[in-house]
Amino acid sequence: MTLYFLEDNDRFYACDANNKEIAEMTFTKIGKDKATINHTYVDPVYRGQGVADNLLNLVLKQLKQEEREIIPICSFAIKKLARKH
Repeated sequence: MTLYFLEDNDRFYACDANNKEIAEMTFTKIGKDKATINHTYVDPVYRGQGVADNLLNLVLKQLKQEEREIIPICSFAIKKLARKH
């Protein structure tokens, strides 16, 4: 399975080898020091294969580089970030 992970205006997304978008994670920057992770979607065909985890890692990396406090809102991010603490 070849997937490409890309960034676009407050979201990261994944495309398959045919350039079809199959997943996304969106976030919203709040002021200079906070951000919410507010939406995660993975096409049912690709669920359970770590696609959302890869998107989360990309979002976390960017927001941490910007030294933002991360506030998870979507259920996936809430569940995953609760395990890291």
